[in-house]
Amino acid sequence: MGLAELIFGKRIKLQHDFWGQMLFVGKANKPSPNDYFECRRHFNPSNKQIEIGIDSDSSGPTQIQIDFFNDIETSYDKISKSVIPLIESEFRNWKDDFKISNFNKEFIPVYLKIPRCQDKPIEWEIAFETSHDENHTITLTMHDFEAKEVLIDG
Repeated sequence: MGLAELIFGKRIKLQHDFWGQMLFVGKANKPSPNDYFECRRHFNPSNKQIEIGIDSDSSGPTQIQIDFFNDIETSYDKISKSVIPLIESEFRNWKDDFKISNFNKEFIPVYLKIPRCQDKPIEWEIAFETSHDENHTITLTMHDFEAKEVLIDG
């Protein structure tokens, strides 16, 4: 047993049929509402791998979370249209005339945070990297498929 395993416990890895290789972040013997899995998966709208955090206990994600991920992919155009005004407004704090010309080329999704999907509306996050500022990540808090908050971090 290594020192990290002694302190944090044995890391649970799960090979999931849909999500692929997943790593549990939490303690299986001491469940917490903050427990989640980390993984990477192909994201159809960008045709690239995306980092994903999925709120879950050590038993693994649910079918509802898989269905929600599929809904995100299917509704990506609606999501994009919802996030554009918030991103433009935030960027105008630095660049007065900022305008997104081609969202899919200018903003690449890099991270999704999927909740347990028990409460409505479903509150989740999507993060983007952008060609407009390679030193920052833009994270949006969504309620279902409507953008509610934007945070530019870097």
